[in-house]
Amino acid sequence: MTLFRRPHHNAVLTVLNALDGALLERAECFFGGGTAIVLSLDEYRESVDIDLLCASQEGYRLLREAVWSQQLSGLTKVGAQVLALREMRADQYGIRTFVQVEDARIKLEIVREGRIDLSGQMDARYGVPVLDRSDMFAEKLLANADRWPDKAVYSRDIIDLSMMIAQWGEIPVTAWQKARGAYGDTVDRAYAKAVALIQDRDWLTACMDAMQMDRQLAPRVLSAHVNSYVDGKLD
Repeated sequence: MTLFRRPHHNAVLTVLNALDGALLERAECFFGGGTAIVLSLDEYRESVDIDLLCASQEGYRLLREAVWSQQLSGLTKVGAQVLALREMRADQYGIRTFVQVEDARIKLEIVREGRIDLSGQMDARYGVPVLDRSDMFAEKLLANADRWPDKAVYSRDIIDLSMMIAQWGEIPVTAWQKARGAYGDTVDRAYAKAVALIQDRDWLTACMDAMQMDRQLAPRVLSAHVNSYVDGKLD
């Protein structure tokens, strides 16, 4: 199936369409994370993994039971053409494996979200439930708070937030409230630090190159923070 410009994203789409969307919907398990954002925003960068987020205790139990005896087949439709490259690993934090579609190797992970409640709805393009926008913002705020100083991440979370703001509008109040409910004002402080970090144009360029972004998107990234946070407070 071809829907996207980047070949790896079409491989991601193949895996998503192979998953049992009805099972994921019953489990309140939603396609989210960076890949869901990137695919919704015209593929502004390369994103390689599939993250599914489940905040429901009952839903996560259902998914654990599905993979216990059937492994990947417990999560996919009958006849799905997706190869599992290793056994499913499941613990209190999630369920994960690597899958292959043609030449593409993709990490598939169900994350047991224990910090905030989640909501979403089915998306016909993917055949699975997708996290709603407010919760995508909340998850990105939390991810940024966790790893904004990590140079190996290449400021991915604040850049994603920038592109989300540029195309979807300001971060919803509900997203801030959820994120602060989990992490307190460290969410705001981390956001301010991350915004300050990408003001270094050499660093921003390095990040964009690492994520296979068009350098011409830099003004859009920076313009999202013209009236943004400095030292944890609004300008």
